[in-house]
Amino acid sequence: MTTARRVEQRWNERRAVQFEVNLTADGQPPQQAVCRDLGFGGMYVEIDPQAISLNEGLYVDLRLGNAGQPKHHSIPARVVRIGTEGAGLMFSGFKRESVKMLRDAIYGSERDRSQVHG
Repeated sequence: MTTARRVEQRWNERRAVQFEVNLTADGQPPQQAVCRDLGFGGMYVEIDPQAISLNEGLYVDLRLGNAGQPKHHSIPARVVRIGTEGAGLMFSGFKRESVKMLRDAIYGSERDRSQVHG
């Protein structure tokens, strides 16, 4: 008897995180969700699965950065998986400053990394 096993199709590692995001689709009001894991390629968000559609294009709006000066980022994404508690989103492109923000959110800020490594 063979057991089927789901194979991950991610290109990048994801880290467990928790912060609020807004998901915005064309012509729709923003929907609040909670990011549960994050990587350079995408994120998993907790949201009512009935509120989104597979392959739907949307923007992930989030505010991240240091506590005193968080910055707003809007990253285009596509819904690639819908589960019972939320959805997997794949980023479809983003700006240079968003790459730095994602790196800091996943691995810690440059200051955090320098304190850990030396």
